[in-house]
Amino acid sequence: MIDQLRTMAIFQTVAELGSFRQAAKSLHLSPSVISHHISKLEEELGTPLLYRSTRRMSLTDAGAELLGASQRMTAAARDGLSAVKKRRQQPTGTLTVAASTPFSQSPYAESFTRFSQTYPDVHLNIRLENAYVALEGSNIDVAIRGSTSGLDDSSYKARKLGNVWFCIFAAPSYVHARPTPQSMEDLIDWDWIQCTPISWSAFAKLQGAAEPERSPRIVATCNDFAMARKFVDEGLGFMIETYPLVADDFRAGRLVQLLPQLELRPIDCYAIYPANSPKDGLAQLFIEFMLDQPWAAEHHFGRR
Repeated sequence: MIDQLRTMAIFQTVAELGSFRQAAKSLHLSPSVISHHISKLEEELGTPLLYRSTRRMSLTDAGAELLGASQRMTAAARDGLSAVKKRRQQPTGTLTVAASTPFSQSPYAESFTRFSQTYPDVHLNIRLENAYVALEGSNIDVAIRGSTSGLDDSSYKARKLGNVWFCIFAAPSYVHARPTPQSMEDLIDWDWIQCTPISWSAFAKLQGAAEPERSPRIVATCNDFAMARKFVDEGLGFMIETYPLVADDFRAGRLVQLLPQLELRPIDCYAIYPANSPKDGLAQLFIEFMLDQPWAAEHHFGRR
């Protein structure tokens, strides 16, 4: 089929230019090669396509019909190539991004909004969930994931976006009348609103502490940041989350940062994408865009 399409394109050039010699010059082929392709095509179709004479060349009825079909074929090919070229200049298509539920909040959510505003022809499909999602066999183009011990999607590429630093916080109403904690051990008798699916012992290890014998009482577990944050605002307990989500609240006094002197080892944050993702494709475009966001520069993607 590929050889036939190539021969049809050669035939079309001959028919449109009205000369084997002119077609040969246009296609950078020899006249004998042009003649060979036309003869082979006529032989395969079992009918003449061109009337040849020493002075002129004309199309047979079959040749005229084939010319029309060939012109439609090349026009479709040009349209396709043009669409791909336009896609590179003004990206289009669907981009599916997987991330954890806190990405529905500021300032992460605004980054998605700005991406859509910048590239209005891109359909942004965002999947937010805290449960692990296997990328193999999925339609996910980019997954944003944090890790303390490497990544397991070995067939995918990973680009480090930066570090995610956690902080501990509570509402002023909850902190009031409680002694100021000096270590995570001092929070054992406090109430914990658990949102990020990380155990207390794992947070203790981020601090470099030994395995704790006890953990705070978990008042509520919620996989939605907005709801967990509501519990915190109502004074039900403290919470642990990434710093950019609550930085403005600290500055405005809506939340109190607990143990600000505590250095929890950061979690590496990666953008994971298929190995065959094109360098100028939507996945790479999205990753570069996220790295260029003001909050990413301010917090080093989550660092205080």
